[in-house]
Amino acid sequence: MLRMFSTLMAIRTSIAANLLIFYIQKLPVMGKLIKNTIYANLELKKIISVAALLLTWIGGFLLPFMYIGLLIYLPVVSIGEDLTKAEQLSQFIHIFTIISFVIAAVSSATILEPKREKYIAVKLMRLSPARYMKTTLAYRYTTFGIYLLPAMLLFAGLLGAAIVEAVMLTVLLALWRIVSEYLHLKLFERTGVVLIKQTAIVWSVILAGYAGAYAPLLLGAAPITDNVLLNLPLYIAIPLGGVFAAFQLARYTGYREAVDVATKRDDPLLNMGRMMADAQKKSVETKQSDYDTVLVGKGRLIKKEGHAYLNELFFMRHRSLIRGPINKRLVIIGAIGVVGVIFMLLFRGQLQEQQWNAGTIIPFLVLTMYFLSVGDSLCKAMFYNCDLSLMRYSFYRSSAYDHFRIRLGVMVKNNLLIAATLGLAITAVTAATGSEWLHLELLMVWACVISLAIFYSVHHLFMYYYLQPYSTELNVKNPLFFAVNLLVSFASGFSIIWRGASSSFTIVIVGATLLYLIVALMLVRKHGARTFRVK
Repeated sequence: MLRMFSTLMAIRTSIAANLLIFYIQKLPVMGKLIKNTIYANLELKKIISVAALLLTWIGGFLLPFMYIGLLIYLPVVSIGEDLTKAEQLSQFIHIFTIISFVIAAVSSATILEPKREKYIAVKLMRLSPARYMKTTLAYRYTTFGIYLLPAMLLFAGLLGAAIVEAVMLTVLLALWRIVSEYLHLKLFERTGVVLIKQTAIVWSVILAGYAGAYAPLLLGAAPITDNVLLNLPLYIAIPLGGVFAAFQLARYTGYREAVDVATKRDDPLLNMGRMMADAQKKSVETKQSDYDTVLVGKGRLIKKEGHAYLNELFFMRHRSLIRGPINKRLVIIGAIGVVGVIFMLLFRGQLQEQQWNAGTIIPFLVLTMYFLSVGDSLCKAMFYNCDLSLMRYSFYRSSAYDHFRIRLGVMVKNNLLIAATLGLAITAVTAATGSEWLHLELLMVWACVISLAIFYSVHHLFMYYYLQPYSTELNVKNPLFFAVNLLVSFASGFSIIWRGASSSFTIVIVGATLLYLIVALMLVRKHGARTFRVK
C-alpha cells in the first residue's frame, strides 16, 4: 500500500508540475521566458513538483471554504437574516445535507469517474487496478475529511454549532460517501449501469435537490433535517455502513472492469486514431430523419450561399444531435412547471400570507438559465463535426466574424425557445397562486429570462471563438476558459443572495447582456481570425 501510495503521489505531482509549467507558458509576459527545455530539467522539475504539490494541498483546503461559504453559509445569513442563530443553523444543516449527502452521492463516484491519472496509472504504467483503486479511495476519503473539517468548524461554529456537531457532520459525510461509492460499484456490477453517466437522472436529482435544499429558506419553513441527521440512530447506522462499505471495497476483486469502463474514452493516448474515430462516429451519429430533413429542406439551401449555406446544411444534417439537449430541457421545464402549479394550489393560503410573487424567483433565474442554456453542447457539436477540419484553412479562419454572427442567431433562437418555455412555466405557477399575478414583477421575469438566453448564447459562442478551448484530442485544456466559466458560474450562484429591488436586478441583467453582445462582436471581428484555430 505504501509503495502504491508513493507511486500515486509521484504521478499526481508529475501531472500537476507539467500542467503548472504549461499554464505559466501561456501567460503574456512570463510565458515567453519559459522554454520547453524546462520539462527535461530534472532538478528544476523537482522544485516545481514540490510547489505544485503544495498548491494542490492549499486548493484542497480552500475549495471547502468556497463551497460551504458561498453556497450554504452566505445564502443562510443573507436570506435568513431575520432568523435566530438556531434557525439559521437548522437551515445550514438542511442545505448541507441535501447537497452533500444526496446530490453529491448520486453525481459523484471516484471508482467510475473518467480521469487522466487513472488512464496513465492502469493503462500506460500497467499498475494493478485493484491496488490503484484501493490506494486512491483511501487517500481520497482521508483527505476529504481533513480538507472539509476546518471549513465546517468555522461556518457551523459561526451559526452556534458545537465543535462535536461540526466534527460529526464531517465524519458522517465522509463515511456516507464511502457507502455511496460502494453502492455505485454494486449497481455497476449487477446491471452494468454507470449512474454518473446517466445525464437525465443526475441532472434531475441536481435540480430537484437544489430546489429542495433552498425551498425552506425561501419559504420561511422550518426544516427537520438536523433532527433526523444529528441523532443517535444515524450516529450508529452511518458509521457502521461506512465501515462495512470500506471493508467490502478493500476486499473487492472486480476493479479491472470498473476501471476499464472509466478509462474507455479518457485521454486516448495509445491508439489515438481508433479512439478519435470512435468518438467522432458517436458524436456525428444521426437519425434517418436527419437525411430526410436535408432532402425536404433543399429549398431553404438554394436561397443560401457561402457560410450561410454551410451552416444551414450543418444544422439540418445534425438536427437530432442539436435538438436532443433542447428537447430534454423542455421536458424538464414542463415537468417542473406542472409540479410547481400543483404545489401552488396546495399551499395557496400560506403563499398569499407571505405575499409571494414572481419577483421572488428573479435572483434564481441567472443560475437556472446557466444550466438550461445549450451553448456549450452546441459549440462542441460544431467543433467536432465541422470546424475541426475547416479551421485548418486560412479562408475559413479569416471569416470567423461572418459565421460567428450566423451561428449566434441560431444559438439565440434555440435558447430563446427554452427561455420562453421557462417563462410560460413561471407564468402558470404564478397564476396558480390565485392572487393578482399579471403585474410588473412578471414582466421583469420575462425580461430577465429573454436577456439571459441571449447573454449565455453570446457567452458560450464568444468563449468558443475567442479562446477556442477544444483540442484535437477531444479535451478542454485552456485554463483561461475554465477560469472565465468558473467566474460566470460563481456570479450566477452569487445572484441568489441579491437583496436589491427586482427592477434594479433586471436593469443589470439587460445592461450586461447588451454590453457583452457589443464587446463580443467587436473582439471577434478584430481577433477572431487569429484566435479561432486548431490547437
